[in-house]
Amino acid sequence: MRLPVLLGGLAYLSTTYAAFDLNRGGAALKAPAGQSFTSVTGTFTVPNLSGNSRLSIWVGLGDTLEQNYVLGGGITYNRTLSTWAAFYPSAASDTTSQVPVRASDSITVTVSLTSPNTGTVVVENKTQNRRVSQDVAAPANADPARLTAQAAAWWVQGYQVVEGELLQTPNYGTVTFTAVGATLANGQTVDATGAGAYELQGTSGQMYSRTTISANQIQVRRQ
Repeated sequence: MRLPVLLGGLAYLSTTYAAFDLNRGGAALKAPAGQSFTSVTGTFTVPNLSGNSRLSIWVGLGDTLEQNYVLGGGITYNRTLSTWAAFYPSAASDTTSQVPVRASDSITVTVSLTSPNTGTVVVENKTQNRRVSQDVAAPANADPARLTAQAAAWWVQGYQVVEGELLQTPNYGTVTFTAVGATLANGQTVDATGAGAYELQGTSGQMYSRTTISANQIQVRRQ
């Protein structure tokens, strides 16, 4: 999996804090002024995916809304299903041997920043009763001042093998993140209230998703 392509930057961010993205749909929650996140979590059911198009469903903490540095984990479909953990832009760790995955499995991902430059990604397959806790380090050349978890996010993402190629996604139906929440550095737990919605948009302008957000649930429906 080429995660640097998978986790590519946002297309643009509007003044109303909603965006169209060339390969990503879902929601991102910005930390309150003067605060940062220490963890984020969400649960989803793996859709029945087929074909050659690629997709990832994941949960993460980003340094900013632009997400130059991202601690995250989840599942990827690339003809087969796999699980992973990463501190982008470093390479991802494949965790499929510890946590295999198949369609209709219930997956919970919890991402925690344990220090400014290290984190833990827990991927749990509740259906198969399999779980992994993966410690990951920030890129060695990362500026510590920029490793600030200012955004918590829940994503359904088109998987581009070559950056800039035409986005295509398998028919993922509707992906619903439940039990969504995040913890701030002051210990306060917050839900998804106030998160901004992002929509998958093809290079031709075609919309691939419609996202709806409530306090404890984020739903991404394929258009």
